Order: sequence, then structure tokens, then C-alpha cells
Amino acid sequence: MIRLPRVTGQPADGRIAAMTDSPTDAPATPDPSPAPGAAGNRGFRDAQGASGLPVARVGLCSTLTSLGSRQLVTTVARAVASGAIPGTAIAFLFVDREAGESPDTDASVAHVEAAFDFPVIRASAVRFRTDARKAARAAAEAGNPAPLWAWRDAFYASYRDRLPPTALDLLLGDMWIWGRRQCAERRGVNLHPSLPTGPLGKMWFDVVWDLVVLDAVESGVMLHLVTPAVDEGPVVAYCRYPLRGPGLDPQWATLPACLEDRAALVGLQRALKREATHPLFKAIRAVGLAREMPLMLETLRAVGERRLSIADGVVRDARGAEIVGGLDLTAEVEAAVAGAQGEGDSSTGAAGPG
Repeated sequence: MIRLPRVTGQPADGRIAAMTDSPTDAPATPDPSPAPGAAGNRGFRDAQGASGLPVARVGLCSTLTSLGSRQLVTTVARAVASGAIPGTAIAFLFVDREAGESPDTDASVAHVEAAFDFPVIRASAVRFRTDARKAARAAAEAGNPAPLWAWRDAFYASYRDRLPPTALDLLLGDMWIWGRRQCAERRGVNLHPSLPTGPLGKMWFDVVWDLVVLDAVESGVMLHLVTPAVDEGPVVAYCRYPLRGPGLDPQWATLPACLEDRAALVGLQRALKREATHPLFKAIRAVGLAREMPLMLETLRAVGERRLSIADGVVRDARGAEIVGGLDLTAEVEAAVAGAQGEGDSSTGAAGPG
């Protein structure tokens, strides 16, 4: 079981994926993580792991818009550097903002560079062929997405050769949608806050309300390969959790019994997006959030132990056989959540980008 580094703060955006081509900054807030250079943060560049196998290199991709995305990066990097996830090493952090674009991003980059010894690679999406991007977005809104896909491929080509090969690239608040070429050439992995059979292509707050409307009895979290079709890439790993039980039944009971009244309430609350106030909304989100970071770390652990690999868009097990539907890590995730709660930390989830 992986002991989770403490992650605090209310997430602003449960999607760990790129979902926009026009990111905005969130206000800066103090970082509660340990000071740069703390023990255990450095020196994880061994050529081989304890098993004698080559270390699985992992890339991290983030826009670092806010404290939330910084916490994602530092939590994963610290777990790897401390040896809690043996057989892995961080190969790089890619940030799609250059120096001077955002004080928050620059502060986060400085923090990461001081705390860890992997390289930070930066390239500006906003500054890359700005006029062409704006024209391409207008064309996409008019029904022609081809120019925007071409712009995305061109942006990727501008920094492609600076990225070393990896076992996978984990998106941690990367706010720019990947192009087709990047999806094909890299092993991008992204989190979505539902089961593969659950609501797809939506932000986390809409997923929660969809679950309520469906009167769902379970949900989950999944990691999937990044493809041009949002949230529809092959599932890498997932976990399940119940939406019924002592911790949630009282909140379900607060819903109106009349279906019309319930639909009206859901409509009003859905309009509030992440600021929804209903107790069931908050309870379901808390249960899912607590499992996001454990799923990411347990997936990296499976990669480091060679129980999981990705090649040519296919997820495979230790024998090379395809894992259809992804690796079920429910038991490992529940053990990690229980361990964190036993230590008095109920905020073990991933804090999303702002």
C-alpha cells in the first residue's frame, strides 16, 4: 500500500485533462507542501530499480495554472522520489507556458525546480502562432475543426524533440488539448471521474449530477489513454466505489421524492457548476476525489512493477496480454484511502487545476 502525501485544499476542477484551448489563471494561494529541497525529493535517477529491471520513466504534463495543479505535480513527484513507487522515475515536467506568462506558473516552476532534479521543459501555447490559432478556433466554431487540429500538431512539433521517451505521460492539469500526432506518438494518460461505463466527456460537477439523475448505485475513477476523442481512449486502470451506504444514504434522502421537484432541484444546482451546495453533491464529490490521487499512484506502481504497460495504443499485463477494459485497482485504492483516513487525512484526492 502506498502512503499518500497529504494533499489539502478544495479542488477547482476535477478534470485532470486538457479540456480547453483558452486556459485562465486562478488566484495564487500559499503552497502547504514541504519546502523545496526537503529530504527525499532528490536523486531518483537510477538506471535500474530494485528488481534489476530498467526504471520506467514517467513524463508529467501540466499548465501549472494554480496551487491545485502544483500540488498534483509535487504529490506524484514526491511519491516517486521517496521510493514509495519503486521502479519509476520522473523523466520531465512539460509546462505549456513560458516564463513571464503567469506569475503563478512561474512560481510553481521555481518551486518544482528547487525541490526536484528532473528537467522542466517549457513551450508557450498562447504565444505559438497566435493569429493562426484564433483563426482556427473560429473555423472550429463554424464547423471546420481541421485548422485547429493542424495548429495543435504544429505546436507539438515545436517542442516534440525536447521530450525524451517515456513509459507514459501523466496529465496533471494540462489545459491544452493534445493534437492527433501527439496522441499517436506519446503514451498520454488522463484521469476522468467516472467508470468507463459512466458519464463521459463532461466536467466533474456534471458527472456528479448525471449520477444523481441516473440514481446510480456505484461510480468510480478511471485513467485512460489520451486520444482525439475526449474520454474515449482505451482504459488504462480504474477503481470502483459504492454510492450507497451509511456515509451517503442520509444525503440521498434529502432529495425530493417528487420526480418533477427533483429534476428542478438538479437543474438549479447544476447551473452552479462547481459551486453547487446540495449535500449529496458534496458527498459524492468527496468520495470520488479521495480516490483520484490513489488511483494515479497505484497505476504508476503497477507500471513500475511491470504489471502494466502501454505499447501502440494497447494496455498490456506482465505477460504482454492485452488488458481489455483496463486494470482494476479497486482493492489497492481502497487500501490507500483507508490508510490515509486512519492517519487522520481525509483529503487524499487530487486537487484539480484552477
